[in-house]
Amino acid sequence: MTLTYTPESESTSAPPEFAWRGVLLVSGLITLVWSVSAARFQLAGDELYYLACGRRLAVDYVDNGPVIPLIARAADVIAPGSVLALRIPGLLLLIAVSVLAAAVARECGARPRYQMLAAAGYAVSPFVVAYTVLDSVALDVAFQALIIWLLVRWVRIRQDRLLIAAGVAAAIDVQDKWLVLMLGACVALGVLAVGPREVLRRPALWAGLLIFAAAMTPALLWQASHHWPQLATNSAIAQETAGSDGGQLGTVVAIMVVTGFLGGGLGVLGLYGLAREPKLRPYRFVLIAALLMVVLVVVGHGRSYYVAGIVPAIFGAGASTLSGFLDIAGTRALLLRRLFTGLTVLSAVLTACLAVLPYPKSWIDVPDTGYWGFLQHYGNDNWEDLADAVHKVAIGLPAEEQAGAVVVTEAYNEAGALDHYGRSEWIPPVYSPNRGFAEWGPPPDSATTIMYVGYNDGPELRAFLANFAHTTPALQMDNPFGIAGQNHHVTVFVCREPLVPMSVAWPKLTYMVVPPAS
Repeated sequence: MTLTYTPESESTSAPPEFAWRGVLLVSGLITLVWSVSAARFQLAGDELYYLACGRRLAVDYVDNGPVIPLIARAADVIAPGSVLALRIPGLLLLIAVSVLAAAVARECGARPRYQMLAAAGYAVSPFVVAYTVLDSVALDVAFQALIIWLLVRWVRIRQDRLLIAAGVAAAIDVQDKWLVLMLGACVALGVLAVGPREVLRRPALWAGLLIFAAAMTPALLWQASHHWPQLATNSAIAQETAGSDGGQLGTVVAIMVVTGFLGGGLGVLGLYGLAREPKLRPYRFVLIAALLMVVLVVVGHGRSYYVAGIVPAIFGAGASTLSGFLDIAGTRALLLRRLFTGLTVLSAVLTACLAVLPYPKSWIDVPDTGYWGFLQHYGNDNWEDLADAVHKVAIGLPAEEQAGAVVVTEAYNEAGALDHYGRSEWIPPVYSPNRGFAEWGPPPDSATTIMYVGYNDGPELRAFLANFAHTTPALQMDNPFGIAGQNHHVTVFVCREPLVPMSVAWPKLTYMVVPPAS
């Protein structure tokens, strides 16, 4: 009898032992280093917005799911005002993703020391700077990485409960972001192209997809009843990305840069190994999915972190490829050993430098509004200045106006900041026509005095002020060393005598794109 090879029948040998202790030690120590930075940065704009969402719990939101607002709410209840408490979940997820990178390396045949290298490669990548603040990216990456590991493991051992677990992971992830839909579509195309197509015939896969569909249904119903704001958000993000420095080329460069030195080396080896190495052939669908995701993100003007969920698997494949190359003595092995030793040292130095951020503001001597300016180096912590300014204007209003006054901000993160800091100093109720805040409605028509916080002399500001008979700039903030929209180029207007009720004007005033700082 002649046996014919097909990709569906391919199996892999038993992997090496998983280096649990070493992987957790490496991941934990590096995360501890990152936590130094996490404890020192003040609340960021998106964190303030998530806290506002947490005070308005819902099935879904305009631009994110309910999971991160729930986490923000829980952290604020357990430890009110604690920056570190808000960020501990993201730091724990960093450990989880690093472990998953090592787990993929193990499934692909990497020996223990290379499993630890895969974990380190992810944990020291500049991308994880995002974990120093509470953000939906951390949870999304963790569950996408989990889905890929479950599929990779299924390819090796064919245990169908892994497919159901992947469906459950996707069901949780979609409560955070909808990017898991892109991951699923790209993985499906990868499986159709290079296998293993056998997975498509497994009832467990379809059971997992049913779990996912059931979990996504409430959000779909909410979106449908609110005219699909998620689609408008995606369009707004595409506009913001297309208009940013570098455009599509900048997105490609950003994807490469955020992998870091060690991660970049592992990433190149991972792509090579998945394309050429026989032992990684069963997992080639990961390569196809990764390439498709990059194409979709670049063409659609998405953000570079949209592909981050599949990166840990690429690092794991790279660690396996490196393990195979170094098993064979020779010039290539010697050069690779020296190269990755150097990359590891460079990554350690870069991590140490990033972990000491933010720098003291006393170091600022020249205004810098560029991308790598104050926001990254000195912290996004001038929101209290904005709250103090609005409070000052509010208490300066005539007594008869204070009771019915409200605040409207040009951007959603300003609204989040005032909503948060308004708990410690008196600030009237806060509204904004931007992003998620717009969905929470206009100020009441009874509000005849509105303080408008504007930072951009653009169409949004002019459109709002045009709805009032009288508008007076009451306070200007122009700290030359500040941040636009927080304490630099900010004007607080007092608007009186609306020409039309806010409930009538509001639909024409709302917008999804965040106005650029001037």
